[in-house]
Amino acid sequence: MPTLEEIRIRVFRATSGMYTDTYHMTDLINDAIHQLVEGARLRDSSSIAVTAGVNTYSLPANFKSPGALLDATSADSLVPYELVDITENRTGYAIEGGDLIIKPTPQESRTLTHYYYKYATPLVSETDVPEIDPQYHDLLAFYAAGMILLLPQLSIADKTLSDRYMNRWNEGKASFISDMQRKNKSSRARTVNTW
Repeated sequence: MPTLEEIRIRVFRATSGMYTDTYHMTDLINDAIHQLVEGARLRDSSSIAVTAGVNTYSLPANFKSPGALLDATSADSLVPYELVDITENRTGYAIEGGDLIIKPTPQESRTLTHYYYKYATPLVSETDVPEIDPQYHDLLAFYAAGMILLLPQLSIADKTLSDRYMNRWNEGKASFISDMQRKNKSSRARTVNTW
């Protein structure tokens, strides 16, 4: 699996070695990851150690949107919590101001698992690896190279080559989104069947 450094080397080669601003390359690579994840949802989970009498718990830093909250305290069954509005007088959980709020306030300690959709972790160090499927890592280099080749200050500015990279980016992005939606759909179906 390619690291950030290897992806930047691909961008360097795609721009004929004339563009060396690694900070800008990294920004473009992270922008590509952000765009991919906007169109397709990345899942994550966290464990919440619920304490009796406490109903508010901080959301993970990478939280984007809710998925499911499950209580697996009993070995015999999973108990799902319904997502409710904070103003409703219903049993479930709400998301408000960076917190997950359990309604009503729990009267006993238990462990919940929170499945949610997340933002992608930005690539920072040279050894960081994108969280997307490896088959789509080349897309990141296509996007960065396509954008760089349009820079007016670059002496090799080439709209034809940029268009080729951007076409590959757009086709790959559509394929990535379709694959992720299919995976999420089949994953939801398996989850429902286990309840």
